[in-house]
Amino acid sequence: MYEQLVAEYLAYELPTYVRRRDALGELPAPARRNIITTLIGVRRCGKTFRLFQLMDDLARSGVPRELMLYFPFDDDRLGELDELTASRVLDAYYALVPAAARGCYLFFDEIQDIPNWASFARRVAEQNDVTLVLTGSSSKLLSLDIPTRLRGRSLATEVWPLDFAEFCSFHGWDALPSGQIFTTRDAAALSQAFLSYLDIGGFPAVQGMTPIDRVRLLQAYADEIVTKDVLERFGNASFRAGRRLALAALRSTGLKFSVNKQVNAMRGAGVSISSESAYALLDDFQDAHLAFKLADYSRSIADNPKAAYKLYSVDQGLSLAVAPASHVDLGQRLETAVFMGLKRRHAGDRDRVIARYSSPACPEVDFVVGDALLAAEYELVQVAVESGATRPGEGGARSTKYRSEVGNLERAMAETSLSTSTLVTLDEEDEVSTPGGTVRVVPAWKWFLEK
Repeated sequence: MYEQLVAEYLAYELPTYVRRRDALGELPAPARRNIITTLIGVRRCGKTFRLFQLMDDLARSGVPRELMLYFPFDDDRLGELDELTASRVLDAYYALVPAAARGCYLFFDEIQDIPNWASFARRVAEQNDVTLVLTGSSSKLLSLDIPTRLRGRSLATEVWPLDFAEFCSFHGWDALPSGQIFTTRDAAALSQAFLSYLDIGGFPAVQGMTPIDRVRLLQAYADEIVTKDVLERFGNASFRAGRRLALAALRSTGLKFSVNKQVNAMRGAGVSISSESAYALLDDFQDAHLAFKLADYSRSIADNPKAAYKLYSVDQGLSLAVAPASHVDLGQRLETAVFMGLKRRHAGDRDRVIARYSSPACPEVDFVVGDALLAAEYELVQVAVESGATRPGEGGARSTKYRSEVGNLERAMAETSLSTSTLVTLDEEDEVSTPGGTVRVVPAWKWFLEK
């Protein structure tokens, strides 16, 4: 049976895919004691197709197809999985392709279904000339688990829902201008595309669906993540309590989140949950890449788990799909998209911290990015649906809202010794000089396409 399945996957024709832009880099050539590459991320974000992209790149570089084995361990024909299943698959592969024993690429999908999968992966990497790439469900292959399970012999890369450039590619808008020079026509088309991105979001499978089908599928995703990646793994609450808190978190994307308020509301609706369980659930949502907490900027090493924070969904389309009509407004979705854009830009850089900036003199700047301890190389980013800017000479002063956004950035620049900051809006572009520095006003679609 194993040789038949392996032969089938060796002959498997890679499906058509849209190229992703994550910073995975080149895989090492097969060798013993290679670092194991793992792809992690929220369910349904495209990890398996990212494997196909890696295989296609290798094929284009001249690696023979028979020296690349893609094998998904969620294939129901395997029957009940045991500790020897993965070894039998590998033995069958070496029997079919003897040259693979001298060096090959192994792409194992959903490997977490194998008992003691980490021991198997370590043994294969240490004793065979291989390049090993693993993907799996967030419920059992979390970024927090990998260093412990693989004993430091792995390199994890996070895969996210589509960014805006990838969204454009999925919808056939590949002809982006070279050199980042955009005509008026380009700007109009990309502005409309970005509005669609704020509605649809970045989960690959929902692209091209009707609105009704898209909403239904995204709602199913949310339930699946809560059930399989949080409750089955951590067991901190009942499904009813976990689902209700997850929906509240997703609907609160871009807003301050009060755990005690949510607990009281749930108890009032007859849902039993303690504050401790609610705090634990929010940590579990973050581990499952469903929703992320954003704390206030602090240079303290100590973390206060009950400090005030804002929440951000992994995807603005997901939040819109699980919310009542018009509950998640355009500003929330724009701010969520920018937050996820910052996470993608700084993925893998553990020294770069994303936080909310506030001080007695500065009510709030949405995001400050930098090294929290060294206080170096900061970036300040504010988000507003529209700035209300009126250019000099066009009559009138800038709106109160615009003065507030720029004023907060100006005060934050002074406190962080920065001379520039960024205000991301839907469509406006400007440059505002203040006594504290320069505020660059940039359309969101353009900010997302910047290299």
